[in-house]
Amino acid sequence: MSAIKEDIDWLFSLENMGIKLGLSNIRSLLSMLGDPQDRFGTVHVAGSNGKGSVSAMTASILRSAGYRTGLYTSPHLVRYTERMTVDGNEMDDVRLSKMIGEVRELLDSRQFPHPLTFFEITTALAFLYFSDENVEEAVIEVGMGGRLDATNIIKPRCSVITRLSMEHTGFLGDTLGKIAYEKASIIKDSVPVISSPQEPQAMKVISWMAKSRAAPLSVLGDHFLADCVKRDMNGVTVALSSLGMQVRVGLPGRYQCENVALAAECAMVLADTIEVSHESIIAGLSKVRWPGRLEIVRDSPLTVLDVTHTPDGARAVSSELDMFPGSPRVLVVGMLRDKDAKGAMTIMSPKFDHVICTSSHSDRALSPQEMKAACAGHKSCRAIAGVDKAVKAAMRKAGPKGFVMICGSLYTVGEAMQFLEGGNGP
Repeated sequence: MSAIKEDIDWLFSLENMGIKLGLSNIRSLLSMLGDPQDRFGTVHVAGSNGKGSVSAMTASILRSAGYRTGLYTSPHLVRYTERMTVDGNEMDDVRLSKMIGEVRELLDSRQFPHPLTFFEITTALAFLYFSDENVEEAVIEVGMGGRLDATNIIKPRCSVITRLSMEHTGFLGDTLGKIAYEKASIIKDSVPVISSPQEPQAMKVISWMAKSRAAPLSVLGDHFLADCVKRDMNGVTVALSSLGMQVRVGLPGRYQCENVALAAECAMVLADTIEVSHESIIAGLSKVRWPGRLEIVRDSPLTVLDVTHTPDGARAVSSELDMFPGSPRVLVVGMLRDKDAKGAMTIMSPKFDHVICTSSHSDRALSPQEMKAACAGHKSCRAIAGVDKAVKAAMRKAGPKGFVMICGSLYTVGEAMQFLEGGNGP
């Protein structure tokens, strides 16, 4: 077995420990590594929908402004190293193996308050990598929640909260207000906050948290405005009040207009402490790429990937499906157990002639039969084990002039992407 495969296998074995929210472990580990997270500026992004897109947009802006930029997101689609990039580049296997080895030595020689989790170690590796690579600015996406998420060890230049919805209720609480409290807890004393419009109970919590921490709060729709001027399969054009002009972004979907506005407003806040021009904001937004978000991957049949996995996400994506031609229309879907699959499919499945339910290799995934149960009532629905087999069946069903959409968890979309590209990755 190669060294990198052994290291990756060890790292992924820690996923079996599950999720343990808390900051004592990550604080101890980072201290032993010399607190690498303190060596670069950061932006912290939390939320339920759009946080990955906002993170990618903000990082692209910072790169266009001339900063050596790190981007930390999760989970990955195909390769583990997608989670931590510097100026858009992933680290090589030799570097990753060396860093994992360094952390493993610490784990063997030191005592920690609790066994370290996969996400805690991954977060530490990202900060260490950014420090070693002399990153100047980094955009850090929250893994889950915010208050006790391993990323909440940073003090950012700006905090961003995207749209909130009911998710991870077993960890974050069973009301939107409780979830908002967990997410809003990334807000730091006197650090500016940018927020999407929220449901009243969520907005009440965010406003209270910002006020209690003397953090200036700007909310889309109240303090800055965005108007979706044009949308097609190739992206959106957005009029931004902050810039007083229109910008073009190569990510399709009207919902991206909101994400564009958040990223641009965050950049305007950053411009108070570092040099970020209007030109670099426009350039950064025009160059952003974010796989698996209404991404066209084949022309015949027209095939689109999207990591939709919540009712709110399904509602947003469903409203965009009219811009994709093709008939018959076939949906391939696989989701995780902690998501409202029935709620999402009640919205999404009626838009398709046929639905194929499948399951990724994740231990958290619904089985194909469980996914099919979430689509109860659809006139043409079947369960197929294996994402690759499900995609093949969808292609046959659609034919050359049809439309295939593959959606659900990042694990499902990642496996579909890997199959379609014939690629491999840990």
